[in-house]
Amino acid sequence: MNNFEEETHSHNPQIRKETSDNLFDINRLIRLVLKYWYLYLISLPLCLGAVFLYHRYTVPVYKASATLMLKGSEQKSFSQADLMEGFGLSPEMRSVENQSFIIRSRNIIKKAIDRLDFGVSYYQKGRFKDSELYHSSPFVIEIDSMHPQLLNVPIGIRFLADGNVVITVSCDGGTLHDYKKEAFAGRVGVLDYHTRVRTGEKVNDSAFAFTIKRKPNVNVDSEASYYFIFKSHQQLTSEYRGSLGVSPYREGSSILFISSVGTSRGKIVRFLDELCEVILENNLDRKNDMATRSIAFIESQLETVSDTLEKVQNQMSSYRKANRFMGPSEFSEKLADKYYDTESELKMLKMRIEYYEYLQDNISASGDFEQFLLPAVSSENTNLVNELVTQLIELQKELELLKGSAQTNNQYVVTLSSKIDVTVDLLNKSINQVLHNFGLEKSKIEKEMATIIQDMERLPELERDYLIIDRTYKLNDAIYTFLLQKHSETQISKASNVPDNEIIDNASISALVSPNKSSDYKKGLMLGLLIPSVFIALKEFLNTKVRGKDDLKQLVPGLPILGMVVNNKSDAENVIVQLPHSIISESFRSIRTKLKFMAGSKDLKVITLTSSNTGEGKTFCAQNIASVFAVSGKKTVIVGFDLRKPRLTALFDLQNKAGLSNYFIGQNSVEDIVYETEQDNVWVVPAGPIPPNPSELIVGDRTDDLYRYLRERFDVVVIDSPPIGLVADARLLMHYSDCNLFVVRSNYTVKDHMVHTVDNLISEKVDGLGLILNDISMSDKGYGYYTAEYYGGQTHV
Repeated sequence: MNNFEEETHSHNPQIRKETSDNLFDINRLIRLVLKYWYLYLISLPLCLGAVFLYHRYTVPVYKASATLMLKGSEQKSFSQADLMEGFGLSPEMRSVENQSFIIRSRNIIKKAIDRLDFGVSYYQKGRFKDSELYHSSPFVIEIDSMHPQLLNVPIGIRFLADGNVVITVSCDGGTLHDYKKEAFAGRVGVLDYHTRVRTGEKVNDSAFAFTIKRKPNVNVDSEASYYFIFKSHQQLTSEYRGSLGVSPYREGSSILFISSVGTSRGKIVRFLDELCEVILENNLDRKNDMATRSIAFIESQLETVSDTLEKVQNQMSSYRKANRFMGPSEFSEKLADKYYDTESELKMLKMRIEYYEYLQDNISASGDFEQFLLPAVSSENTNLVNELVTQLIELQKELELLKGSAQTNNQYVVTLSSKIDVTVDLLNKSINQVLHNFGLEKSKIEKEMATIIQDMERLPELERDYLIIDRTYKLNDAIYTFLLQKHSETQISKASNVPDNEIIDNASISALVSPNKSSDYKKGLMLGLLIPSVFIALKEFLNTKVRGKDDLKQLVPGLPILGMVVNNKSDAENVIVQLPHSIISESFRSIRTKLKFMAGSKDLKVITLTSSNTGEGKTFCAQNIASVFAVSGKKTVIVGFDLRKPRLTALFDLQNKAGLSNYFIGQNSVEDIVYETEQDNVWVVPAGPIPPNPSELIVGDRTDDLYRYLRERFDVVVIDSPPIGLVADARLLMHYSDCNLFVVRSNYTVKDHMVHTVDNLISEKVDGLGLILNDISMSDKGYGYYTAEYYGGQTHV
């Protein structure tokens, strides 16, 4: 066995073993990137340019934020004085989450929107994008609030040099809105409106009514085009509610960050400032609400007591004048004071009983718990009832505030409703217990009153009548004084109230949400690299052709590659003779050297060339391998065993000559079919006429005789066999050969077909297998500066 056969045998068992994964072959990846460098050169500027245009013509979106601190009111003990003042309130919010939910409620945001001038949005048209003009437009629109207005349809405005204004409206239909009633006012069909008015002149149409007024000292560009859009407060509430964010500084913190995003910097800052003011005012109003109701109750009682006091005072004066009565005795005065104190106590007790009976009768019949005001009838024994009433009012307010923004199945609303039901049940039980205690106390006081009345009946009639009038006067005077004191105390307490919340930082622009220049350019750079990389990867993945040496090493790593033939750009078939100093000629000299080295001391007589399919350069390689051995002094014959497509016959112009087919059927001897060529040391055996049964002709003793004759008369025999991937002829000839060369054409040979063919040869234990990679480019082969300089002007590539 020669060196060539030993190397082939040593590689054959590992023919299908993958030596490395092409996907992670760094050298291959680098070569692919360098090969397709122009794709990156095109992709990167395009992607970065697209990012530049996106930033140039995209309306930026900003984020504004404000900081709010929730102080939280402390839970108070519900003393009589606190209840009288109306300030026995539960904490404003029981958690930061609840407060955050209320801040995002529709009612709160609607209050802020109602205070702002967002109903009309002003814009200036641009070539590629429109800019919103908030407080910077050269004109203002005065809306006729009594007239329906067309919503969400641009109304174009163009100022003329003569002071007139051109107004255009075009739409396929729209919604009308009544700003005064804040309600839907109908719809309008297709509208194409065009008119010219003077500044300050009212524009009136069935779909809108407004007046355009120029701002003083503001220049208007006559070339510029403007437009404005009407928006309802309900729509604005939904928009700003959707863009509102509320988040705590950290978990458990009472500091909230309130943020909003939008395209108008001024608008979102103004909205957040107003929203914070609404939050503080709402918090303070809720704290002052019970005090306000207490003041109203006290003032109504003061008016009634004042009238009664005036009447009793007049009655006392009249009685003294009529009866010339100067005053009661000492015993009468003491009895009168005792009667007065007891009667006052009984009257206050009756007021308490009437209130709690009224509260009990109405607590289940009405859902508005705010009407159950805590009047000046409380005592230390009723603190629990008063606390529950206050808590009920707070829960009801919170529920009403959330109804506009939360659905009935919202978990927080469900929990709140459950708390109200439990509180109502506890309140009813507490009121029953309070009324029972009041009843016992009333019976005791009435017994004391009966004893005092019996003693007073023994007094003289004149003195007794006077004491009755005096008692009535003192009672009303005491009540009046008490109410005046509580009125003043409640007003002072109300005036001293401050919100539980505090604005830490007013609204300001905190970030540019989009477009993010740094991030977008990074994405553009990544995309510019990714697109050609994906293209290259897909091309690699979907490629089914053998492209170069790397593919061969991956597909058939067990077979030696004996040579690589560069692409032949010329028309020469025999490059050894016609282009002796070319790179392609050097490729065949390299194959000759490798074959001699692999053969070692043994003669390499018969070399068979085959391939997996036609058109892969098998005949071209056979002719030039024969020529390269001939120029080295070897007597060489090239045999055209491709009886189906005898291209070798045409190359040597032997179409009408006898060939192998004539020899196999016995028409000619071997000597008759061997022809000398124009090249020294080269003979050729043509295929002859195309037979109907080439395989049957090859099988037989005459083939053995042919090979025996050729081995005896020639130094090198080159067999141009048919493609073994298509027909079995080449396989029949391989056991005659010392070396079997499998020709693979770059970017032409199908990988699967080639691998399947070579695997069959390996499984059949064909010896002396080797590969020739044909038609590769100069860059793939690795030739460079040295090649060009060395071969100079004689290089034909």
